[in-house]
Amino acid sequence: MIVEFIGSSGAGKTTLADMLRERIGSENRVLSSAEIYLDRPGRRWIGNPIAMNLVADATSLLPLIRTWSSHRDFVRFAFRRIQRHAPSAFAKYNYMRNVVRAVGIHELSRRVGKGEMILADEGTVLTAYFLFVYNMSPFTQDNLDEFAALVPLPERVVYVRAPVDVLVDRAMNRPDRRREFTGASRAEVEHWITRSTLVFEGVASAPAIRDRLLIVGGGLDGPRDLDKVVSQISSFIQEGIPSGHGETARPMLRRSRS
Repeated sequence: MIVEFIGSSGAGKTTLADMLRERIGSENRVLSSAEIYLDRPGRRWIGNPIAMNLVADATSLLPLIRTWSSHRDFVRFAFRRIQRHAPSAFAKYNYMRNVVRAVGIHELSRRVGKGEMILADEGTVLTAYFLFVYNMSPFTQDNLDEFAALVPLPERVVYVRAPVDVLVDRAMNRPDRRREFTGASRAEVEHWITRSTLVFEGVASAPAIRDRLLIVGGGLDGPRDLDKVVSQISSFIQEGIPSGHGETARPMLRRSRS
């Protein structure tokens, strides 16, 4: 089973994934998506982020090629949007590379992770970042519905919400800022985070996603709140709690006119 965490940068996806792993790892074999390609002889020592990215790129290509017929429509959809709207030539190359990597690692996780649980905080659904967030092109709910209908989906999706002001504070204060935030003012960071929140609200409300979705969060910081949310996620994954656990994403975008 693949469980993907989605949401804006700084929402707490990695923190919750790590806590969930500690909670359920004693009873189940739980891997991160990175371990799918790094937990191999000759690779376990790799810790440099650049080297890890190179290994991920090389490892993900063959699984994508082998399953190209299944993912051709999504990759073409993603590449078309990136080619039209990426803010620079470097961003275009980098975003396409991330899409290829995400799909390839997804397929590798499906094959290697049978009978295991894979926790992904940079999975296929999160590629919405590269298609819709960091550019100035308008998008509609129909665009996000199409994305959700085409993207390779995990069995469970956990959408981690947080207030925009909390996300902006975290983005401004973290030492490993996203490349897009480097040198950006607070107003610029707030613009991109607001846009990313709109994107993930729309993705979460897409019909293809709703039936496998749990929504959590709200700027969680305290250990008690975090522990409660981890218990909620664990129940959702292991017991199949109905989607949204009593909460559904609120559509925030207009639909395009046909």
